[in-house]
Amino acid sequence: MDKSTRQTKGLALFGVCLLAFTAFLDFTIVNTALPYIQKAFKINVVQLQWVANILPIILCMSLIAAGKMGDFFGRRNIFYAGVTIFAAGCLFAGFSPNIDILVFFRGLQGLGVSILFVTSVALISEIYEGDARVRAIAIYGAITGFGLMIGPFLGGVLIGLLDWKWVFWINLPIIAIGLLFCKIGLCGKSLGDKQIHLDWKGLFFLTLGLGALIYGIVQVHVWIILIGAILLSLLIYFDLKTPRPLLYFEIFKDKLILLGALSCALAGIASFVFMFFDPLFLENVRKLSPFKIGFMIAIIPLGQVLVSLSFQRLVKLFGLVNLLFISCISAFLAVFFHFFLSTDLSLYYVALPFFLIGVNWGLSNTATMTAVNQNVVSSKVGEAVGTISTIWNIMGSIFLGISAVIFHTYNTHFMPAFKAVIAFNFAFVLIVLIAAIWIKKRLPTS
Repeated sequence: MDKSTRQTKGLALFGVCLLAFTAFLDFTIVNTALPYIQKAFKINVVQLQWVANILPIILCMSLIAAGKMGDFFGRRNIFYAGVTIFAAGCLFAGFSPNIDILVFFRGLQGLGVSILFVTSVALISEIYEGDARVRAIAIYGAITGFGLMIGPFLGGVLIGLLDWKWVFWINLPIIAIGLLFCKIGLCGKSLGDKQIHLDWKGLFFLTLGLGALIYGIVQVHVWIILIGAILLSLLIYFDLKTPRPLLYFEIFKDKLILLGALSCALAGIASFVFMFFDPLFLENVRKLSPFKIGFMIAIIPLGQVLVSLSFQRLVKLFGLVNLLFISCISAFLAVFFHFFLSTDLSLYYVALPFFLIGVNWGLSNTATMTAVNQNVVSSKVGEAVGTISTIWNIMGSIFLGISAVIFHTYNTHFMPAFKAVIAFNFAFVLIVLIAAIWIKKRLPTS
């Protein structure tokens, strides 16, 4: 590879990483703004949860389809479409005059994030080969991981100095710079594979079923919940019968991957539910400034990044099975320690459950993906990863929706309602932990 080719590829890599950075940044930066969005629109927690919940719901609905569309129409074409959709969502979210408009544009952001998640890594694999590809993906992981980590703190700074709207608008100049580098570095045409199969029936059941289930839970409509459950049951039924399913359930015959799925389910619950309620606790109960809220919430992705960076060494020390079990224990302890949060507890203690959520997040992601790559044939890895990612987002979305309803029904002071939310999630986490113990006993630890 000559010098000019290396430089061109380097520019393309930087551009793709920078654009993916905005998607990962958006995943955590908005959480710091939640208390201030609630005050600005004078809304209750059930309404507010849609600001956080609509993004993972859209991810559930579109991740698999986005990957297939990239293969069908060409990854670069779909990547640029995703960037455009995401930028439009960021721009208009900041101008939203009411909560309904904000939720709509957050959903548009979610669609853009879904496309960026799927196509960015695929583009890097298209640009680089061999050892260069490994290095490029490592760079991608470092940059996007930094986006997750800096999001809450940056959000606190922007809110403290400017306004909550800037947690959306900050993405726009970064997107402009990323597009400039991609325009220079991503050369050539993007060709798709018109033979790619997309399970439209499964996608229909997943999209409508999940949407109906979450909406029914939040609005407490039993019939809508039932419709959502029926549609998702039909998805599972048809996926088990088709040779090319939308969700690849066959992987769960492997107990190691099943343990990973349980870990990811806990990660979805812990990260979605408590990254929503913890900023509200810090603002409403502890009366912290936006700067301090951002700093405290940044501990969660910091734990995730530290675990990811040290993962290879952790695998050698503990083994994959033990790491997945430690991940489940971390989620359990994170929820348990939330019971002790109060108005006068030291912030050093408050940081502990936050960090444990990050540990669970990091181990769930890295250890489960490693288990998939080790135990699933290469042609099915993408489907397996998509299935587990969908489970992560579905569990987080459902439990955030239920938790918001539980919180709202108390209609009293913050802490009693928050403790009810903690108790509900703790009961389920305990059940999952018992299942994880049962599976671990049937697995070799090496």
